[in-house]
Amino acid sequence: MNVKTKINESEPLYKQRMLAPLISIDLIENAFKHADLQSSDAFISIIFEFRDDHFYLTVSNKISSKKPIEKEKSGIGVTTLENRLRIIYKNHFKLEKFIEGDVYIAHLKINLFEHKAQMLTAR
Repeated sequence: MNVKTKINESEPLYKQRMLAPLISIDLIENAFKHADLQSSDAFISIIFEFRDDHFYLTVSNKISSKKPIEKEKSGIGVTTLENRLRIIYKNHFKLEKFIEGDVYIAHLKINLFEHKAQMLTAR
Protein backbone atom coordinates (compact mmCIF):
# COMPACT_ATOMS: atom_id res chain seq x y z
CA MET A 1 0.00 0.00 0.00
CA ASN A 2 1.22 3.45 -0.90
CA VAL A 3 -0.13 6.64 0.68
CA LYS A 4 1.06 10.04 -0.52
CA THR A 5 0.07 13.50 0.55
CA LYS A 6 0.62 16.60 -1.53
CA ILE A 7 -0.56 19.39 0.70
CA ASN A 8 0.13 23.07 0.29
CA GLU A 9 -0.24 24.24 3.89
CA SER A 10 -0.03 27.89 2.85
CA GLU A 11 -3.42 27.64 1.12
CA PRO A 12 -5.90 29.95 2.88
CA LEU A 13 -8.54 27.21 3.18
CA TYR A 14 -6.17 24.52 4.47
CA LYS A 15 -6.83 25.12 8.18
CA GLN A 16 -10.54 25.85 7.82
CA ARG A 17 -12.07 22.40 8.42
CA MET A 18 -13.98 22.33 5.16
CA LEU A 19 -13.89 18.56 4.64
CA ALA A 20 -16.68 16.44 6.01
CA PRO A 21 -15.52 13.79 8.50
CA LEU A 22 -14.62 10.44 6.94
CA ILE A 23 -15.50 11.64 3.42
CA SER A 24 -12.73 9.46 1.97
CA ILE A 25 -13.46 6.24 3.86
CA ASP A 26 -15.79 4.60 1.29
CA LEU A 27 -13.30 4.94 -1.56
CA ILE A 28 -10.43 3.59 0.56
CA GLU A 29 -12.55 0.75 1.93
CA ASN A 30 -13.55 -0.27 -1.62
CA ALA A 31 -9.90 -0.47 -2.64
CA PHE A 32 -9.23 -2.97 0.16
CA LYS A 33 -12.42 -4.86 -0.60
CA HIS A 34 -11.62 -5.35 -4.29
CA ALA A 35 -7.85 -5.87 -4.17
CA ASP A 36 -6.26 -9.28 -3.66
CA LEU A 37 -3.50 -8.29 -1.28
CA GLN A 38 -2.16 -11.86 -1.25
CA SER A 39 -1.19 -11.53 -4.93
CA SER A 40 2.42 -10.55 -5.61
CA ASP A 41 1.42 -7.76 -8.03
CA ALA A 42 -1.38 -6.33 -5.89
CA PHE A 43 -1.31 -2.71 -4.85
CA ILE A 44 -3.40 0.04 -3.36
CA SER A 45 -2.44 3.65 -3.92
CA ILE A 46 -4.00 6.55 -2.02
CA ILE A 47 -3.10 10.14 -2.84
CA PHE A 48 -4.44 13.10 -0.85
CA GLU A 49 -3.86 16.52 -2.36
CA PHE A 50 -4.76 20.02 -1.26
CA ARG A 51 -3.94 22.77 -3.74
CA ASP A 52 -5.55 25.72 -5.46
CA ASP A 53 -8.47 25.70 -2.99
CA HIS A 54 -9.36 22.13 -4.02
CA PHE A 55 -9.20 18.80 -2.21
CA TYR A 56 -8.26 15.84 -4.39
CA LEU A 57 -8.36 12.18 -3.48
CA THR A 58 -7.23 9.48 -5.87
CA VAL A 59 -7.56 5.86 -4.80
CA SER A 60 -6.44 3.09 -7.13
CA ASN A 61 -5.98 -0.64 -6.79
CA LYS A 62 -5.22 -3.64 -8.92
CA ILE A 63 -8.48 -5.48 -9.40
CA SER A 64 -8.49 -8.93 -7.84
CA SER A 65 -9.12 -11.87 -10.15
CA LYS A 66 -11.06 -13.44 -7.27
CA LYS A 67 -14.76 -12.73 -7.05
CA PRO A 68 -15.55 -10.45 -4.08
CA ILE A 69 -17.66 -11.82 -1.27
CA GLU A 70 -21.27 -10.92 -1.94
CA LYS A 71 -23.20 -9.50 0.96
CA GLU A 72 -26.96 -9.22 1.14
CA LYS A 73 -26.85 -5.42 1.22
CA SER A 74 -23.61 -4.68 -0.63
CA GLY A 75 -22.90 -2.05 -3.24
CA ILE A 76 -24.43 0.93 -1.46
CA GLY A 77 -21.22 2.52 -0.16
CA VAL A 78 -20.38 4.57 -3.24
CA THR A 79 -24.03 5.50 -3.78
CA THR A 80 -24.22 6.68 -0.18
CA LEU A 81 -20.98 8.62 -0.68
CA GLU A 82 -22.35 10.32 -3.79
CA ASN A 83 -25.51 11.27 -1.89
CA ARG A 84 -23.45 12.67 1.00
CA LEU A 85 -21.30 14.66 -1.41
CA ARG A 86 -24.39 16.14 -3.09
CA ILE A 87 -25.94 17.10 0.26
CA ILE A 88 -22.77 18.67 1.65
CA TYR A 89 -20.99 20.10 -1.41
CA LYS A 90 -23.94 20.56 -3.81
CA ASN A 91 -22.41 20.85 -7.29
CA HIS A 92 -18.92 21.75 -6.10
CA PHE A 93 -17.48 18.25 -6.41
CA LYS A 94 -16.71 15.69 -9.07
CA LEU A 95 -16.42 11.95 -8.46
CA GLU A 96 -15.07 9.82 -11.28
CA LYS A 97 -14.70 6.04 -11.20
CA PHE A 98 -13.11 4.12 -14.05
CA ILE A 99 -11.00 1.10 -14.98
CA GLU A 100 -7.73 1.23 -16.89
CA GLY A 101 -6.63 -2.27 -17.78
CA ASP A 102 -6.82 -4.18 -14.50
CA VAL A 103 -6.65 -1.09 -12.28
CA TYR A 104 -9.70 0.51 -10.68
CA ILE A 105 -9.36 4.25 -10.11
CA ALA A 106 -11.61 6.56 -8.10
CA HIS A 107 -10.90 10.28 -8.25
CA LEU A 108 -12.67 12.82 -6.05
CA LYS A 109 -12.27 16.57 -6.49
CA ILE A 110 -13.95 19.06 -4.16
CA ASN A 111 -13.88 22.79 -4.85
CA LEU A 112 -13.59 24.10 -1.30
CA PHE A 113 -13.49 27.75 -2.34
CA GLU A 114 -16.87 27.53 -4.10
CA HIS A 115 -18.28 25.45 -1.24
CA LYS A 116 -17.23 28.09 1.30
CA ALA A 117 -18.63 30.91 -0.86
CA GLN A 118 -21.95 29.09 -1.02
CA MET A 119 -21.95 28.57 2.74
CA LEU A 120 -21.32 32.28 3.35
CA THR A 121 -24.10 33.42 1.00
CA ALA A 122 -26.59 30.95 2.50
CA ARG A 123 -26.56 32.72 5.85
